[in-house]
Amino acid sequence: MRQSPRPLAFGALHSFGSAFGQTFLIALFVPFISQSLGISETGFANIYAGITIASACALPFVGRMIDRIDMLRYSLLVMVFLAIGCFVTSGAENIYVLIAGLFILRFGGQGLMSHVSMTSIARYFDRSRGRALAIAAFGFPMAEAIMPALFLGLIAALGWRTAFIGAGIVILGVMLPLACWLVRGNARFRAVPADDTTAQKTAETSAKSQHNSPTDDTAPANKTSPHPRLFKSVYIWLTIPMLAGQPLVLTALFFHQAIIASQKSIDLGWFAAGFTLFAITSVIGAFGSGPLIDKFGARRLFPWHLLPLMAGVGVLTVAETGQMIPVYMALAGFTTGSATTLRTAIVPDLVPISEIGSVRSSLTAIMVLASSAGPPIYGWLFAAQVALPTILLATVIGMAVATLLSWLAERPGFYQPPHIRPVSQS
Repeated sequence: MRQSPRPLAFGALHSFGSAFGQTFLIALFVPFISQSLGISETGFANIYAGITIASACALPFVGRMIDRIDMLRYSLLVMVFLAIGCFVTSGAENIYVLIAGLFILRFGGQGLMSHVSMTSIARYFDRSRGRALAIAAFGFPMAEAIMPALFLGLIAALGWRTAFIGAGIVILGVMLPLACWLVRGNARFRAVPADDTTAQKTAETSAKSQHNSPTDDTAPANKTSPHPRLFKSVYIWLTIPMLAGQPLVLTALFFHQAIIASQKSIDLGWFAAGFTLFAITSVIGAFGSGPLIDKFGARRLFPWHLLPLMAGVGVLTVAETGQMIPVYMALAGFTTGSATTLRTAIVPDLVPISEIGSVRSSLTAIMVLASSAGPPIYGWLFAAQVALPTILLATVIGMAVATLLSWLAERPGFYQPPHIRPVSQS
């Protein structure tokens, strides 16, 4: 933080700003929007699920542009796009305008703001990448702690439409100028990753940057194929279940926590109280995993990050009293925090710097789709009257299989990352 305060603040600013498109904030507006436009909450949930899926499908196409555009310029475009989403949603008088506004919010907030935060930090830092990602990711829990109470107050005082207008004004009037101030003069942070041209390679080597440059044999592959070589390997297909595990399971369990509480005869208040502990342990997980990533490497740690969540779901399976719910939530928080840093830190270990944005956006799309699939899958199981202990036990077994597959993916022969030549640092 002493060496690179502004780049780290830039990352944290964007992770904080992603809250404008995150479910925890949009959910506060659902009752008011539903009442104003005459939409049932079930109908709203179906619309929201469709929007989330559409956002996930669009992310790989727009997300890969971050590898070809000046980082600050890309950031400013995303912020303007997100502000437009706030204004469009505030003026929604029918379901079609609402869908357009919510899509922009989800795509610009959850998708692109998070993408800018994590990709910019992963690209800029090398030896301290894990710790840098943990610091930048601190914006996520900070927003979760501040935004809900703030916007509930705004909605109560001014109405939901004015609250969205205020959000758009804050993005354009505060966040956008702040992003400019933080990195406007940092050419290394903003620079487009080097391609296969000699001039760009020479400039990259002489810039005394904190990131790596691809060698001559890696760049041409970007020109010959629109799909990064990673997706042609067995490695990624063995790793996808691990990537999808945490978002699918936690989204489903949080979404259906009322049903879980009812079937276990546990007061729902224990789950609400557990979210505070969840937020605390997620921060601990993120900051704790950062130094471990820098010491042991993201690829060595990645296959094990579901273990706390597996233990947490195991606790939930046998829980008979409310006092055990905070234990489950705390363990889930450790996995969530470590996953935030690991899922981004692993990408530079797999592909050249010039492919980080493209690959990360594709992996993020997979995780968003998994989070969208979780609630309906578990909903069908509940509707089919499958016993809750059976569902939870199957969840633990599924995560154990994903862990095993991810461990197997690291065995020799499944994937050989392209050779990356380290650049001298100062």
